[in-house]
Amino acid sequence: MSTASVAGRATVLDLAPNDVVASSSNETGVDLLPYEGSMICVLDAEAGGSGITYAVKIQDSADNSSFTDLSGAAFTTTTANTALVEKLVVDIDDCRRYVRAVITVAGGSGAGAVSVKGIAFPKYG
Repeated sequence: MSTASVAGRATVLDLAPNDVVASSSNETGVDLLPYEGSMICVLDAEAGGSGITYAVKIQDSADNSSFTDLSGAAFTTTTANTALVEKLVVDIDDCRRYVRAVITVAGGSGAGAVSVKGIAFPKYG
């Protein structure tokens, strides 16, 4: 299969829509049932202001209600007032049906834009 064929099958999942984040949040669950294999998760965090840090992780759930942390699915906590772009890989076949991003804001005052995207591949296609 050519690289173009693989890229053409990829679906971008919005685990945390791009938004200015000033407080901690649990994002909405995303259904992984239509996908398989590895999902690349990308964190894009803007410098949040004096003393602000972001700790972002991925959680999974069987019922889209009770979530627990996925092992190895935490991004590096941002350094105060420093932007960060980072990726991690999640094996969808080892996840329960739903995943979400959890953003924990700590430190001083201020806010910055944060987004988390997942790049996944459909089971059939």
